[in-house]
Amino acid sequence: MVNPFPTKFNFLFLIFLPILLIFFRGIADLTVLFIGLFFLFKSYKSSNWQWVKQKWFVFSLIFWFYLLLINSPLSINSSESTLYSLAFIRWPLFAMAISMWLMNNNLSQKYFLMSLAATLLFIMLDVWWQYIFNYDFFGNPRYSLTPERLTGPFRDNPMPGIFMARYLFLLLYLGYFIKYIQTPIKNTIFIFLILLLGILSIYITGERMALIIFISGIIFVSIGLFFQYKEIRKYIFFGLFLIISFLALAQQAFPELNNRMITDLLYKLSNFSSSDYMQVFNSAYAVWIENPIFGAGFHQYREACIELGFWGSGGGVCMHPHNISLELLSETGIIGFMLYYLIIISIAFTLVKDFIHKKNWLLLFLSLNLLFISFFPLIGGMSLFNNWIGAIVWLFVGWVLAKSKDTKLTF
Repeated sequence: MVNPFPTKFNFLFLIFLPILLIFFRGIADLTVLFIGLFFLFKSYKSSNWQWVKQKWFVFSLIFWFYLLLINSPLSINSSESTLYSLAFIRWPLFAMAISMWLMNNNLSQKYFLMSLAATLLFIMLDVWWQYIFNYDFFGNPRYSLTPERLTGPFRDNPMPGIFMARYLFLLLYLGYFIKYIQTPIKNTIFIFLILLLGILSIYITGERMALIIFISGIIFVSIGLFFQYKEIRKYIFFGLFLIISFLALAQQAFPELNNRMITDLLYKLSNFSSSDYMQVFNSAYAVWIENPIFGAGFHQYREACIELGFWGSGGGVCMHPHNISLELLSETGIIGFMLYYLIIISIAFTLVKDFIHKKNWLLLFLSLNLLFISFFPLIGGMSLFNNWIGAIVWLFVGWVLAKSKDTKLTF
């Protein structure tokens, strides 16, 4: 496909992409939309639509048509669900554009990762500055409602940990682009340094779910290292030991966070049936049971929850289900849930088929980890269709597809 923009424009766009996707929620959504629409324009100009036949995208279209033709007409607010359903396709298009156009070669991927590294370094430094001095670089104070939480450069949004817990795993691919760290020992040291800096920085943000996600990802990555570098397994175990040790030391170094990040978390898990999380999950389950097959309608959880009388019954109740599975079930029903996860399973099979054939275990587990921390059915936290979160998870989809053989078609 002939690129109507100079190559330098593509690289410049990749340099600014992390900033556009991370710092501004509205701009992140517009960026996703622009990339998807421009990719369609490129496909039209070159009459190249081969990518439509990729299995995961076919499943995306099936899910989209289900939202438009079945879920929306049966929604408690049909017109609103239709609008949100129409907008869903921007996410798969964005992922396809990433894999087939913006990041379909090593140089583009390297440019993006270097820019992402600089962006995340700034966020981490800003978070530490705010932790030490109570204000970040821009004068933003700690989160007023929960002083243990930090906002970093996100003003009144206490969510820097969520971004670090996900985007930091992309930096682990740098070992494939920087020659100096491509030996097993050096790459393992590099990976564990990133993980160690990440877990300490996430810990001080006070974001419990971000910490859980990051620890889960560390386990995935460690398995990949264990299979890839059999000859240095003792160093891998030592790296895990260091992370566990520093996390234990963090409890002593940051005593004001210990109650929130460890004690309170363990208490909630041991008394989960009476926790505020369970109140939210019960309300989401009740919404789903009202219409288990087709759901209440895409983006209609809040209205359905309020109609059932759950509003005000607990903190966060009726805002959103705080769980991927319950969100899909309550809004799209069991049919929507299964169709959505057919997309993710199809992508995972693509990765497994390619990387196992090449016996590249580390690349396989790095890529599966991105899918795991994005789409694992039991993950709690922000809505899957939140602009910011959507931009992250579908960027990950595009990235892992770019690393697989099924996207080697060129434009």
